[in-house]
Amino acid sequence: MPETIRLSSMLNGGQWWKSITWAGEAFRNAGLDVDITRYGNGSSEPLMRVVEGTSDVGISLATGAAQASKGLGAYKNGEALAIRGLTRLVRPNQHFFNLVRADVGIRSFPEIAVKQPKLDLSVGGSSEDSVAAVILKHYGVDLNRDIAAWGGSMQHSHPKTTLLAVEGKCNMIMRPDTIYGPSGIVAQIAPWVLLPLDEDIAHELEREYCMPVVTIPPGTLRGQTEPCLAVTNPGFELIVNKDLPDDVAYLLAKALNESSAQHWAAQDVFYSIRHAPETSAPLHPGAARYYKEQGVLT
Repeated sequence: MPETIRLSSMLNGGQWWKSITWAGEAFRNAGLDVDITRYGNGSSEPLMRVVEGTSDVGISLATGAAQASKGLGAYKNGEALAIRGLTRLVRPNQHFFNLVRADVGIRSFPEIAVKQPKLDLSVGGSSEDSVAAVILKHYGVDLNRDIAAWGGSMQHSHPKTTLLAVEGKCNMIMRPDTIYGPSGIVAQIAPWVLLPLDEDIAHELEREYCMPVVTIPPGTLRGQTEPCLAVTNPGFELIVNKDLPDDVAYLLAKALNESSAQHWAAQDVFYSIRHAPETSAPLHPGAARYYKEQGVLT
């Protein structure tokens, strides 16, 4: 048993930080010593700290945990195959919203390459294998070259997206989000257009990036009158290394269920013993033993 359970998140990850501190409090309530850190800006950093052994528990999008454990997407070099799931944190309807302000004059992805608008884009990552880069490349747009060449900019702080949009400094968003985040908020402030994916790129994202294909119903966002094909993220995942001893993973899974102050982690992030074992990364055997004892895993 480690003397201290080390948990880690990144800077600017608002819901991630709230969720990891929720987990840390549950561990403390179970009598474990806990150290929680928050540093770095890359969304893969907390996951890679678990891989490298500098953290015992990290947090990731469920899609990121799946990619890591399967050697796909952003982790296609296989460096993160050691990732295992501890628990699923449910975040309903966290879709990959692709939004552009209506006054930009874009109504579909193919129009972007043709019209070459000035886009001030809020985006999670700028690497070639980021989801936004893959989508735009499918439609003939190079994320790292064309946005700047057309006079635009890229912003990477999700919490600041709403403020930038209000100030007129953000006119496009390509991020996983819910209606309670910037994507839902900006649509209440001004007219925005939700851009649908073509089926081939949607299914490529599902296959290569572990992002399930969904149809966002009309009315999900203010002003949205048509269904919109997109991809989604099932929630967040608390992740551990496959080499974490089984008895430790068992105690951690038990603490999350039995010692947390409440079964909501953040604004719209929820824990449920029913869904806890539905991790996108393979479930750690120690956690699986606890869930089997609780009758939620066969």
